[in-house]
Amino acid sequence: MSNKPQRLLEKYDLLLDHLDFDYIRRSNNGREVENILKVLRSGEEGYFPQLTAYAEERLKSLRPESKLLRKEQPLATQHTMPEEQWQNISTRLNEWQCMMKAIEEDLRSIQDEVDDPTMPRIRSVPMIDVEQEIRDLSNASQSKYIKYCDYDRWGKFDADTEMLKMDLDEERHREMVRINNQKNSEIPKIVELPPQPKLSQQEKQVIAGKLREKGNDYFRAKEFTEAVEEYDKSLELYPSAACYNNRAIAYIKLQRYTEAIADCEQCLKIEPSNLKALLRKAQALTLSDKKREAYQIYCDVLRLEPTNSIALNNTASLRRLLTDLPPPNAVRMSIEEVSNAGSDIDFRQLVRPKRVVKDKLPDSIKRLQNDTITLVRQHAETVAKRDTQEISLSAEPPQRNTPLIEEL
Repeated sequence: MSNKPQRLLEKYDLLLDHLDFDYIRRSNNGREVENILKVLRSGEEGYFPQLTAYAEERLKSLRPESKLLRKEQPLATQHTMPEEQWQNISTRLNEWQCMMKAIEEDLRSIQDEVDDPTMPRIRSVPMIDVEQEIRDLSNASQSKYIKYCDYDRWGKFDADTEMLKMDLDEERHREMVRINNQKNSEIPKIVELPPQPKLSQQEKQVIAGKLREKGNDYFRAKEFTEAVEEYDKSLELYPSAACYNNRAIAYIKLQRYTEAIADCEQCLKIEPSNLKALLRKAQALTLSDKKREAYQIYCDVLRLEPTNSIALNNTASLRRLLTDLPPPNAVRMSIEEVSNAGSDIDFRQLVRPKRVVKDKLPDSIKRLQNDTITLVRQHAETVAKRDTQEISLSAEPPQRNTPLIEEL
């Protein structure tokens, strides 16, 4: 296998005949013209300046945004820029430098007037004389090192003095290290801050709203744990139904269904007819395998809003899973069996002459009593008519029959 590099014509699947004015003019494929231009610029098939320029013009008409048409421009300098433009830039730079110096002077004057130990000092860059530093370094090097041929200085050199200086420098270094370690080991003093002023209810509500919005942003970014943290901060300041509702759906996303149900209940305490809280509570109950309780919640939603599509769909799906569930609009009626207690009632104790214990009589007994009174009255009227007829026929006065039951 040869390691010969592949030619661009083979790489771009082009023929040598494609490197032609007529072919480039007839081609409407911008990608193909771009590949032809790459081959021409590479010089593998020779250098054709006019054909290359024509290919560039054709590519500009087909793909004006092509990277091959970009041309590098050198950086602008004082010599390449117009004199007026350079003068304008220099003037603006000088003005900015003067303004910065004035601001720095003002800050330094303020720092000198008010020396607050709790505030950091303004950072400043000291002016360094480079030439003086070089001279000092050269003098120090000359004083420290003695050339081997400088016999006069060697004659004045005192070895004991130099050893003493070295010992003093080492001792000074140790002392500085000890002081620094001591400073670092000291316990920092705790500065008690002044107590923060208590926030008003309106301020708490505003801050809680901002924290809730921040939690909503985390929720939209699917960072549910951070969203719950922001909702917690908001609820600590100002509990609201909306925040409980939002934290409930965040708990559902985190599969913490017990906390979600608790938040929905807190929201319903504030707003009993909150449909979102009811739906999310039903969702959490369904996911925690409490489908019957969830079905009852969906039924409550349909009582508040009969056309709610979420509740309708979920009730239908739950009824397919649990076939013994009643329809959503069903009404539960309690039926109690009544024992046959009327057969043991003593009517003689309940019905007395000119007195009826009405509070102790059942309705059926009252109706029976009224019917009995009606029959007795009719019988009495019939007897009275018959007695009247007998009086008219006989001279003896008839004896009047007394009714069995007195009128009530």
